[in-house]
This record gives sequence, C-alpha cells and structure tokens, in this order.
Amino acid sequence: GGRIVVMAYQSLEDRIVKTAFAAATASRTPPGLPVELPGYGPEFVALTRGAERASTEEIERNPRSAPVRLRALQRVGGE
Repeated sequence: GGRIVVMAYQSLEDRIVKTAFAAATASRTPPGLPVELPGYGPEFVALTRGAERASTEEIERNPRSAPVRLRALQRVGGE
C-alpha cells in the first residue's frame, strides 16, 4: 500500500492532520459488534505513534526544524 507523510509547522495544522489521520485509521464497523466486519476495517495504519519531533541535535543544526510535527500512515489492502 501507499504511504503518506505530513509535516505540520503550526499547531492548528497538526490538529487538522491528527483528526484526519484518526478518522482514516479508525474501524468503520458499527459500535457494539463483537467482531470486525469484512470490508469495514481501517483503510490505513499509523506508522508513527503520535507526532514525531526533531531531536535536540537536529534543532541545533537546523533551528527551523523546531516547530515541525511529522505524522505518517500506510494503506493496508484495498484498491
């Protein structure tokens, strides 16, 4: 499957990305069912747990990397 990586430089941008990624990785099976229905599983799986940030060393070398938040998804199955 394909991958998407998003770099957000402001908190509002990161909030929008976080919300969209949460929706993409959520199951679409109706709540209350004990098993995952075929075809209703999440379309994507998160490659990062939360948002990745630049290390202290990276910020020292490149100060513009300080505010960046990086999030990534990978498509699982599907067309």
